[in-house]
Amino acid sequence: MPRLSLIVPFQRDAAALETTVVSILESRTQEDELIIVHDGDYDDPYQLACDEAVVLETERGASLAEQLNLAVRAACSPAVQVLLPGTTLQAGWCDQAMEVLEDSDVHAVSMAYFDTDARHVVFGIDQAHIPHRQVATSADQVAGPLLAGTLIRRRSLIKLGGWCERIPESLIDLELTLLMRSLSIDFEVIESSNMQLSAAVRGPKCSAFELGKGCGMLACAYSELPDSHVTVEPLVRRIGQLASGLLNPKVAAERLGWVLGVRDRSWSQTIAERVELAGSAFHAAATIPLAKPESQPSVSRRAA
Repeated sequence: MPRLSLIVPFQRDAAALETTVVSILESRTQEDELIIVHDGDYDDPYQLACDEAVVLETERGASLAEQLNLAVRAACSPAVQVLLPGTTLQAGWCDQAMEVLEDSDVHAVSMAYFDTDARHVVFGIDQAHIPHRQVATSADQVAGPLLAGTLIRRRSLIKLGGWCERIPESLIDLELTLLMRSLSIDFEVIESSNMQLSAAVRGPKCSAFELGKGCGMLACAYSELPDSHVTVEPLVRRIGQLASGLLNPKVAAERLGWVLGVRDRSWSQTIAERVELAGSAFHAAATIPLAKPESQPSVSRRAA
């Protein structure tokens, strides 16, 4: 059995994918499994599926969350790590995290990476800005793990229901953080940085308005649940925040999205059911499917 499954989703940038695959092949041990997942646009030009990697194909147009959840179901190891294309690794990058994960009370390890654009180390989702999605630049500010690089126990991720497939891909790590906080799922932070990634690669794929609205909709959904640690400020304060950002178009757009999002209950039932299922799975010590069978993408091929 592999000790770790490394999941790399193809995101229309062959050069970035190749950079990460080469780095993995140079840095991994024989106990590490490489899984490349795509929705039909990757033709495996180097025939990695023959002996170096598991190559999975989803249905055309599958979301990032759907691709990752498929890869988790196919993984053979007790822990998984998502490496976005463009990530580079140092030898032994995950050794400390794997040691931490030996503690059965720890379900995930938020691993720091060096942002090559901003020129600073990123540690996870920033506690001070929850339920907004901002990155923490200090290890003691982390509320939860980012998608990029985080190492998580596979069984725990399955019990959580995987990454949420009904929200924008730019927010799936924020939502997983909110879910873990609601259920008091423990994680640890590794301060040493043995990974590098460009902010342009890992950054949000939606507009400032869409990001703000999505965060607001998540805040609305989680604020209705007990023990979520999420509250929504009064309308007067939200309007004041909107007015204070008018001089910066990007900030204004995000705050306008937020004001509209916290009034939108479209995700409330989805999130409530997700939290209930995950809570039941953890208390019952049983696994649950990552997606309904009829919505699961198909696997086109897998290395022997």
